[in-house]
Amino acid sequence: MAHVRLILFSIVVISLFLGQVTSSKAQETGTLSVTTTPVSGAIYVDYLLVGAKFWSGNLSAGSHVVSFSDVEGYIAPFPQTITVVAGQTYYIVGAYRKLLSFKEMIPIPEETIVLARGRW
Repeated sequence: MAHVRLILFSIVVISLFLGQVTSSKAQETGTLSVTTTPVSGAIYVDYLLVGAKFWSGNLSAGSHVVSFSDVEGYIAPFPQTITVVAGQTYYIVGAYRKLLSFKEMIPIPEETIVLARGRW
């Protein structure tokens, strides 16, 4: 009977210790939420793929790099370095910019193109 009490006591002590370790680890992290717009781009945190379009998770306190994948027809957002403080929440929006074709950048009336072709 004494062995059973000792074992139960040991389990309780270990459980309490593990709970405190987990609790202190949670306090050493901050939350980061990342979204991409207007397209669904891949999201990387510290060069590891973590999701696409939206990702949220806990990061250890300290410096982290958030970067984005290329998406056809768009210019990817620049990588961003964020310094996470324990217990804080951060939001990053990766805004992709649409690549414009030459015709979209400088609209040329169709009749101008026809006349130019006719001269050659």
